[in-house]
Amino acid sequence: MRHKIAVLIAVCALGVIAWWLPQLRRTLIKAIVTYDAPAAEPAPLPGGAGPGLSKVARTRVVLIDGLNQVTAKSLPVWSALCKTGATLEIEVGFPTVSLPVEVALWTGLTQQQTGVVYRSGRPLIPPLDKHGIPAQIAGSTAIAENYGYIVRSLGFHRTEPAADPAKPAKDATPEVWATQWEARALEAVKGPASLVFVHILRVATAGHKHGMDATYAHVALEADGILAKLHAADPGARWFLLSDHGHIGIGGHGGEERHVRHVQGCIAGRGVVQSTSGLVHIVDVARSIADSTGATLDPASRGRPLSAALINPLTADQGLPPMALGGGAIAIFVLVAGLGLSSWGVRRWWLAPWWFVVGCATLVFFKGIPTLSTPMIYKPEGRDMYLMWLPALAIAFAATWFGMKRTTLPRVLIAQLALPFTAAAAVITAAGAWPTVLGAELAPVVPRFTAWMSPLILIAAHGAAAVALGLLAISVRRWFGRPEPAATPSTAPSAS
Repeated sequence: MRHKIAVLIAVCALGVIAWWLPQLRRTLIKAIVTYDAPAAEPAPLPGGAGPGLSKVARTRVVLIDGLNQVTAKSLPVWSALCKTGATLEIEVGFPTVSLPVEVALWTGLTQQQTGVVYRSGRPLIPPLDKHGIPAQIAGSTAIAENYGYIVRSLGFHRTEPAADPAKPAKDATPEVWATQWEARALEAVKGPASLVFVHILRVATAGHKHGMDATYAHVALEADGILAKLHAADPGARWFLLSDHGHIGIGGHGGEERHVRHVQGCIAGRGVVQSTSGLVHIVDVARSIADSTGATLDPASRGRPLSAALINPLTADQGLPPMALGGGAIAIFVLVAGLGLSSWGVRRWWLAPWWFVVGCATLVFFKGIPTLSTPMIYKPEGRDMYLMWLPALAIAFAATWFGMKRTTLPRVLIAQLALPFTAAAAVITAAGAWPTVLGAELAPVVPRFTAWMSPLILIAAHGAAAVALGLLAISVRRWFGRPEPAATPSTAPSAS
């Protein structure tokens, strides 16, 4: 009787866990894309001193959202302008999301310093104040093709399109604006404003819809044609040509991939010497825009003058923020504890959690390493992921069935679930997500580990369900089916 009760309690507990963990996953995804993070130290960026750009009467900044480095180099107008000035390889920081990157561009503070790490569809209210560049420049103007909440967050004195009065994240009359925005951008560039920012969105939209295919390349050429018109409207200004992130092959961004973080940009026009840089940071570009407009960056900015940035480039991953040492150490301890518990439970090799190993390996083989760029990470059901490991759950079911015939309930549970549960706990720890689990409205965004939370939590939930089904199946068979034949007693050898 005690055994039956223990099994029923285990089945019920595993059922609750299998139901709750997907809810937790959705809560964490919402927190990642919605909330801000506590302000923290940036990546250890290099310092440097030297002359910056001179102040000029008119600065024009064109940002083609989602333009990757390879495609940028193929654009004729973009490339021709870059050859006349300073061509830059730019580290946009992490995460590679438009609003956080552009906040870094206009403040000189990295995503970690501002705490704006994702904020999908949520404008900054109020917008940036005079800690940012635009609010310091009288008459500063920003024109966006769409998703105007981004430019409305940056502190420009004049922004278009206007917001929907009922929904600040939405644009008012987007259909009408789509027919007007190019003309309004040209007017702004021709006008007297000393700082004009034009934000072209169509390339990022194509990347999300089509990935890096022929359509993406065609739309990038369209954006290049718009750039040609804008430059022709004021060729005497100083021009900054920028992107805020690239895309992965299937379309998507947000993660730490180098080809998403590293983009091409350039500065052309009066007073800019022809040159080519190694890797500079987006906050270095912010310093150059500040010098060009006469603005002052926040004292905490790590942005360097252009001359210093050119002679002391970053290494490939220097712009990635480091994981907190304490969180990393605890995460390692949790994972090692899980391995130890699993080893204690495994009395036979087949009782090890092979289903978990196979499931993770299958996911990576067919879908790639999870990052914040991969769309599957965010989908509420996680179907794109769990179809990869669903067959492996049969191994968990079978191991539970046969394990219950040969060892105790606690050993079976620990052997099958200690490692997946502690792996999920370890990535939650490494991502600093426990306050969010407990209800805090904080975004747990760190390289690598944040993305792994999504599949590991879901695979742990499915593993719990598979083990619960295995327990239920073997117990029902024992309790209501034919009794299993008793083991044949061994016969003692006869004395000769």
